[in-house]
Amino acid sequence: MAQNYDVIIVGGGPVGLFLGLTLALEDIRVLVIEQESDIPQSPRALMNFPIVLNEFAKVGILDQVVAAGFKNTAGLCFRTPYSGTNTVLAKIPPGKSSKGLIDYGVQLSQAKLCAIMRNRALQSKYFEIRYNTRYTSHHEDGDLVHVNSESASSGPLKLSASFIVACDGANSQVRDAMDIPFEGFTWKDWRFVAVNVYYDFAKHGYPAANHVIDPEDWAVIVRASSVEEGLWRIAMGISPDVKPEEVESYVVAKVERLMPGPRPLDYKIEAVSPYWAHEKVALKFRAGRVVLCGDAAHYATIRREDFVKRVQKQAIDGKNRIHSMDAKVVAERDDFFNMLNKSPGFGNFIASMMMEPLPEDLWPTPW
Repeated sequence: MAQNYDVIIVGGGPVGLFLGLTLALEDIRVLVIEQESDIPQSPRALMNFPIVLNEFAKVGILDQVVAAGFKNTAGLCFRTPYSGTNTVLAKIPPGKSSKGLIDYGVQLSQAKLCAIMRNRALQSKYFEIRYNTRYTSHHEDGDLVHVNSESASSGPLKLSASFIVACDGANSQVRDAMDIPFEGFTWKDWRFVAVNVYYDFAKHGYPAANHVIDPEDWAVIVRASSVEEGLWRIAMGISPDVKPEEVESYVVAKVERLMPGPRPLDYKIEAVSPYWAHEKVALKFRAGRVVLCGDAAHYATIRREDFVKRVQKQAIDGKNRIHSMDAKVVAERDDFFNMLNKSPGFGNFIASMMMEPLPEDLWPTPW
């Protein structure tokens, strides 16, 4: 016999867990199914801006998030690499919010953030999560959606709910099962590599968030934990021609070019995770009683029209800004940095776009 829920969420990452927590707090019976055996520990996103922290406050996890991570009250720095001129080019301040009380960001690994969300959600009798459980298919029948899944321990498992929400990432099995096109492109001329490393960048004058501008050694260098833990993250681009067995040696050489300080360097790489970057959005976010959410629906935006008309261009411009030597991009980058350096109001405006709380009535059209 199928087990019935109000909502089944496919995917136990940060989007699925946060949604599950939010629903459970409204006394909505929710089940999260996740094919992995536990929260993945690989390096992934870690920047939490005020617009997100305001939502964390609403569900009662803000204090835990702040305590577990690094509280950034200094903003963002653009600089050249240590192996180059090691020069600070411009800064974006943390910004000020006209409505919210949160005027800082928190840098915390996705794995630790997920653990905080899960622990809070499990305090509710309306929340349940099953690991080692893989979605295989679904079909609708009146007011219910029937989900076929596969449990690693007990085999085929039938579940039912009023709605399904697909939070299973850019390679969403749910989206594929519904034949919803995922429009856009994958960057083919480079791959992202996220590196977790123990090294004291702060000792050498690096703030908590740095964008390194360079045609070859472009990177993002940020704190990935509390000061006491001492973990940093370097996200860089590598050529797709680098063979899998060569990635580690390639990354080590690049990391050492980015690290400030006297040689020989004393550091420890904890994890290396290469992955492809996308600029994609689903043709539609809803089909019947199934909703796409997070990366299953969109890569880096919350509304399809905004993505197509504005956000995709901004994402591409931002990526090109940190490495391109195209004359037009260089001129635009110089203008951008000049405005940041000469006009404090411009920097505050840029920062303010991630400051304001979301309005309480920001909900989709009723079913």
